Amino acid sequence: MLAAAYSEHFFWITSRAAGVVALLASSLAVSLGLMMGGRLTKARIPDLRVTHEALSLATVGALLVHALALLGDSFLKPSLADVTIPFVSGYQRLWTTTGIVAGWTLILLGLSYYARGRIGPARWRSLHRFTALGWLLGVAHSVGEGTDAGAAWFLIAAAAVVLPASALLVARLTPAEQ
Repeated sequence: MLAAAYSEHFFWITSRAAGVVALLASSLAVSLGLMMGGRLTKARIPDLRVTHEALSLATVGALLVHALALLGDSFLKPSLADVTIPFVSGYQRLWTTTGIVAGWTLILLGLSYYARGRIGPARWRSLHRFTALGWLLGVAHSVGEGTDAGAAWFLIAAAAVVLPASALLVARLTPAEQ
């Protein structure tokens, strides 16, 4: 009986877990990226690029697992198009589309780091700023559609990383005083 219940929900549970990991890792990556931007701190902070890159890659991996694990979900039974193309899925269309757009934004902008030589450093930095938008869409998807969105453990874990990242983003977007 336990094996049957386990296999029936395995893909759904895997997707949920990967979604939570993606939210936590992306929030930490955004926080580190904003701190590395230089304007927010006067003090010299240690080089956090390797940690930022590792968190970004962890986010990409978790997003892929989050979406692809759903393909095995026996309740939703989504197609590849349902989990990769905006507005295709009939399941909570707004929140699913928000998650798909967030996922593609974070994946493409995260991996663009490896093409910055071809893109050009200045253009890459300009594009990379849109990562915060992808992250915000991911947060909205997590709260709007996430199975665990109302659970205390999820809200506490999410708040622990989303609130500091949000504060750093607001500080970054606030015009500097002259």
